[in-house]
Amino acid sequence: MNKPLRPARVPDALFAACGYFMPRLMFLQSRHAPQVHWGDIAQALQDFPCQNLDLASSAFWDEWMRRWVRVGDRYVQIATDSSTAAGQSRALRSAAACYHWAEFMYFDDAAYKTALRQQVRDCFRQSLAGSDLWLNAGEVTVDGVPVPYYLIWPERHFAESADVPCMILSNGLDSMTECEVLAIAEQYLERGIATLLFDGPGQGIHVGRHPLNIRMESVVCALVKQLRKQPRIDSSRLGFLGVSFGGYLALRVAQQIGQHFRCVVNLSGGPRVAPFAGLPRRLKEDFRFAFMGGDDADMQSRFDALELDEFVPCQTEVLSVHGALDDIFPIDDLMDLASSWGPRHQLVIHETEAHVCLNLINQHSITTADWVAERLLCEQPMGVPQ
Repeated sequence: MNKPLRPARVPDALFAACGYFMPRLMFLQSRHAPQVHWGDIAQALQDFPCQNLDLASSAFWDEWMRRWVRVGDRYVQIATDSSTAAGQSRALRSAAACYHWAEFMYFDDAAYKTALRQQVRDCFRQSLAGSDLWLNAGEVTVDGVPVPYYLIWPERHFAESADVPCMILSNGLDSMTECEVLAIAEQYLERGIATLLFDGPGQGIHVGRHPLNIRMESVVCALVKQLRKQPRIDSSRLGFLGVSFGGYLALRVAQQIGQHFRCVVNLSGGPRVAPFAGLPRRLKEDFRFAFMGGDDADMQSRFDALELDEFVPCQTEVLSVHGALDDIFPIDDLMDLASSWGPRHQLVIHETEAHVCLNLINQHSITTADWVAERLLCEQPMGVPQ
């Protein structure tokens, strides 16, 4: 007997198992960044086998990956069939988002994960032909590793003669420059602030190709030098933002080279990572893949090397936004750092949120962007808060 036809829907058991990821999939309402819609999620996840709901297993993420690839392929076909540049652009951005969600927790085949990440980038870049995003792509080389970047200009830049400030944004472990980071960057573009998005070693397109460089300040210094060559960028008005592991890197930047920035934003990073042995299995694989590390002992030694000395002061104003339930970067460590850094570090804690405060991502992205705008859009640096 044939099953009755009905609209696609996410199975209740699957929604209960992976509800944490739903705000991550939707992330931010964006104008330019690739994103999926609820219908895409329903199509990808309908009839998901309910006997396979162990999110710690590779079998779950293999199934998840195949389903998202199918939806991404469908969008590529829509782009191919479209008769307009606008239709092609929108479909390709949707394809890019689908391929990203296909690969973001898939680790069984490193070569295929890398290929999917390349598809994200290729679809996004092809979509620019029908977009009004003012973007320049460039590259610097640091320690023999190419560091690609996008310098994105606010629309008002082309109507005004004054130089503009710039915000540098850093990825976490599993995000992609073209997706989550670009979505965050749109808040700054809307406020008249240029943005520079980059893929350092172990980030973005480099995940699984080059091990993550914890001393990312060397990469950031090279990018600052590049910005100083830009005739329409006011390099005296720079800011830095990092999300998740990029938030940890933001704290490093504030300590090591904060004098180059008027302000730094840390979204859910901390001065040290929770012990490796206690992390969820898939998160362990995420860290292992990005660091290109070995067994648990090797990974813990890498974590030990990450730890920031909380008594080394920050060199600029810092805003940290953190969830009290974060099990990756424990809140107590960040509170100790805030106490040590004093009034130059403002810490906002959301008591009922976990890592990256995903249920509040839209709200805190607005308030943090306003905080940055107060510091970058004025001609003179603000004084140290009392």
